[in-house]
Amino acid sequence: SVLVLYLATLTQVHTFDALSYVTSVERKPWTELLHPHHLAYGPLGSIALAVGQALGYTGGAALPLQIINATAGALGAALLYSTVRRVTGRTDAALAPAVLLVGSYAFWYYAVEIEVYTLAALFLIICLDLITRPGAWTTRRLMALGLAHGGATLFHQTNVLLCVPVLVCAALDATAHRQRPTTDDRGASWGRWMGRWLAYALVYALTVGLPYLYAMVVVSGFRSVDAAMAWLTEYARTGWWGAPVSRERLADLGQGLADTLAQPGGALLWLVLGAIALPLRRSPTANRRLPTANHRSLVPALLAWLLTYGAFFTWWEPDNVEFWIASLPPFLLLLALRLTDERPWSWRPLVTAGIAGAALVTNYGAIERRGDAATDLQRVVARELASRSTPADLLIVPDGLLELYLPYYEGHENFVSLNQAIFDARSDWTAACATVQGRIDTALHAGATVLVAEEALRPPAELLRRHRLEQRTVDACFAPYHAALAPLELPPELPGYHRLPSADELAQGEGWSFETSHWGWRAANVSGERLDGEWSFRPGADPALLSPLLALDASRYQAVEVRMASTAGARDAQLFFADADGSIDELRSARWTLAPGPEMTIYTIELRGAPGWEGIVTRLRLDPVGVGDGGEVRVESIRLVPSGR
Repeated sequence: SVLVLYLATLTQVHTFDALSYVTSVERKPWTELLHPHHLAYGPLGSIALAVGQALGYTGGAALPLQIINATAGALGAALLYSTVRRVTGRTDAALAPAVLLVGSYAFWYYAVEIEVYTLAALFLIICLDLITRPGAWTTRRLMALGLAHGGATLFHQTNVLLCVPVLVCAALDATAHRQRPTTDDRGASWGRWMGRWLAYALVYALTVGLPYLYAMVVVSGFRSVDAAMAWLTEYARTGWWGAPVSRERLADLGQGLADTLAQPGGALLWLVLGAIALPLRRSPTANRRLPTANHRSLVPALLAWLLTYGAFFTWWEPDNVEFWIASLPPFLLLLALRLTDERPWSWRPLVTAGIAGAALVTNYGAIERRGDAATDLQRVVARELASRSTPADLLIVPDGLLELYLPYYEGHENFVSLNQAIFDARSDWTAACATVQGRIDTALHAGATVLVAEEALRPPAELLRRHRLEQRTVDACFAPYHAALAPLELPPELPGYHRLPSADELAQGEGWSFETSHWGWRAANVSGERLDGEWSFRPGADPALLSPLLALDASRYQAVEVRMASTAGARDAQLFFADADGSIDELRSARWTLAPGPEMTIYTIELRGAPGWEGIVTRLRLDPVGVGDGGEVRVESIRLVPSGR
């Protein structure tokens, strides 16, 4: 029934990471899917897609991955119920925690999404089952624990944290071993004890280490420890995650924990659970059938699990519900142990079951709303932007889902995000800004336009804080384009966007003014370029300024107006105009003579009747002088004069 519930609520609205997995699995060979922080998930997705295709499935990677996660979620819930039922010996104490896991917002959402956390949680629940088994720790059991722990780590690197509660188990087992009477040689007995726990360590090390060594040495070809460590710790070194505990951090923690249980109302449900868990006098008829062989090590190990994961993720990213999934199994088992202090089916187990049912009902609506593609804001934005642009147009976004929604849902591949530009530049804003400006220039040179998100021009405080930026530095990067940006007409409920004019639009209007930007024009055979109210440079041999790609009807224009000055010795200038095929030659050009001196002069080059000025003109090329001699050329503007003026 749990699997049916999850399959019936598979989400159609995906997280950034989810779409990253999907696009990677669909587009890349499996050897390029080895992500250091969840090494096994990419190859698993590739296998799932290949199996589906072998069975006749013709869709993408999303559905196979969601089915795997839903199955893992259902298996995890079933195993948790079985584990708690075995530990407590009671159905009522096991049922409520299992339903809480099934219906908790975090576990449910990631069981119907394309993420790593549900699979990692399944392996953690297997570890929990092994840790809570009654009786002495055997070599076989510890090897199984090492294997399950390795699986959890391969699906998410942070599960190396489980080593701490395992060490608590080992320490308590050592204490019990010391107190256990034996007729064997004490040294041999301790040797056997050490051998059992080394078996866990060896299996865990091999399960995790061999795949990582393969990924680093064989696939990636790393030949130094520094290169391997840089790959392994890439996220930790970005500075995006991890911060000292503060009032804001604690507020984020409260929100994250509340949302983990339910959206909305999670905080209230936590308060009720907290009241239920308050220690009171043990009922004289309470169930006393808890296993005694390792019960003393159970609670300390569970508390160590919660404290270790809780401390790390409070520092790492406390408001992110995906990280608190790993803490749900030990918490729910501790809750079940508390319920055993009451009579079977008494008010505490029944109220806990009621809370589980409330979470299930509440989160069903939340999961349905979040998973509805029709109300997905980012998908609506992507669709509206795609409808108002061409594939060649550049879209500039701050960060987030649009980076993946645009190519995945709309086939729009030409975009850049501030977040990715800064990441690629290793947090060097100067380099990131140069990347953004270079992409703008490339788009404009291709005759395309550029759409810029309002949140790229004025990034949210979180993005500024994450990258240690100030608004004035962002303003300086976009300053060359501010005057030309015009609001893009979008439905009022959508975020704001702005639009730069295309080359054709500038040609049909006021032309190109080179005060702050080249507007897609490019120079060849020049040096010392600068923009300071005009485009200045030193011409070399055969200098040229090449316009963006155009589609001009020559009959609509009678002249080209060039405002420029030159102190070069050569006085000849020439304007070429490319035909529909893009070819440029002497037969399609006009010449004129420059005035001497540094004063700015307006030259009007008559085009009506000029050889080749006909049909569709696809580019202009201005040769400002025949050859440079150390002088300087300054170009202020180029404008097409419409016919009839």
